[in-house]
Amino acid sequence: MELQRVLAEDTRRAMEKVIHLYGEDALVVSNKRAKDQTEIIVAIDLAPDTQKTLNEMQAPALQEPRASLGEMPNFSDVMETEVFKTVPAIAHDPVQNKSLDLDADLDSGLIEEFMHELKETVVKEGLAKEALPTDEFSSANEDRESLKAREIVDMVRQELAAMRNEFKMSQQLEAWSGTQSVTDEMRPLIEAFNETGMPVGLRALVTDVVNQHTDMTAALSDIADMLGAAIKHTNVLENIQGIHLIAGSSGAGKTLMAGRLAKYATLNYGDQDVAIISYNDIRFGAWSQTQLIGSQAGVETFRASSPEMLESLLQELDSRKLIIIDTPGVDVLSHMNALTQLLPNAHKHLVLAADASEGSVKRHLKSAEMSWDSVMLSRLEPDVYPWAVINTLLNADTPISLGAAEPSIIDMAPLTGHSLAQQALSHLPISFV
Repeated sequence: MELQRVLAEDTRRAMEKVIHLYGEDALVVSNKRAKDQTEIIVAIDLAPDTQKTLNEMQAPALQEPRASLGEMPNFSDVMETEVFKTVPAIAHDPVQNKSLDLDADLDSGLIEEFMHELKETVVKEGLAKEALPTDEFSSANEDRESLKAREIVDMVRQELAAMRNEFKMSQQLEAWSGTQSVTDEMRPLIEAFNETGMPVGLRALVTDVVNQHTDMTAALSDIADMLGAAIKHTNVLENIQGIHLIAGSSGAGKTLMAGRLAKYATLNYGDQDVAIISYNDIRFGAWSQTQLIGSQAGVETFRASSPEMLESLLQELDSRKLIIIDTPGVDVLSHMNALTQLLPNAHKHLVLAADASEGSVKRHLKSAEMSWDSVMLSRLEPDVYPWAVINTLLNADTPISLGAAEPSIIDMAPLTGHSLAQQALSHLPISFV
């Protein structure tokens, strides 16, 4: 079994390429957007001759005892030295280097390709050390970029772990599914779930519902009811007042979501009773973006670079009915913990992209350090299937509150678990299967 990567303009074309290259028996491991294209990773069985050739290419087992784990290079060291160049490369014994295996369950070619793309992205975004002009950035900026690089290392490790777990669960589900018959009428629905990248655990859950029906419309209705009942929701727009903290990773759409909330509040309170504060975000252009969105929302924007400045600013704005604080996109939990101590009564909202990976979603929602008041979704477009968010929220106490699709200051609507499930189920490519 090996993993292969297929890229196409959309999901339909990607699946056509998968079927053309690997046949209808190829197992789809994941489906997501990558660089304005649809990326599908499939698991295929190696041909007997190919497997024999690969076995012959393996180096013979070494007679020397294997080095202890303490002497082996770990994944973080490899990422720091080979990708980010943040520490000098460590010279390892050739015998030990032969034993280095980043992921025994994943195809090495796929990992090399993934790491190469990651490195290009990091260098492009200016996160690699050699891409940072030392005489133009302050030490605070350098610390922030170093922290961002470490967060990317952690994220990659979590994503690879999630891929391993998903792949193993796929194998288990494939063996288990032999005892779960699906009628011919319902098989296109299961294939649509597989094509759109539904996690294995969630797919097993909905398959139980599918097996109870012979009508696809009734099955979709029951699946939406089941998922909707398991996901909590709250209406943050009802009598929204006080201090609201907006958090999330860089690029998730935090600032725009803060502008949407401000725009909505001005309709009820007026522009003089609403304010947006950009807190400690030192990214290049971040403050300009906040000012632009504040101007579109018709509210005043302020900037605070430290807890002391924020506390002083909040005292001046005490008469405002609604204050929205846009937090940094790096080291999210650390900043939120500090703000929670400073503002214990503030409402905390997590902004996630609807197409976020399961590892990224769990990194914020499953953290024992933070309890969120609600989850807000951005980029909730028709061709995006938020399975990772749904799968994580099924086992979380955090309610969902708002959803937005288009990058507009007025594009926002209350969201429930049922409406989120219907959003995903109503756009399944069933006719393409």
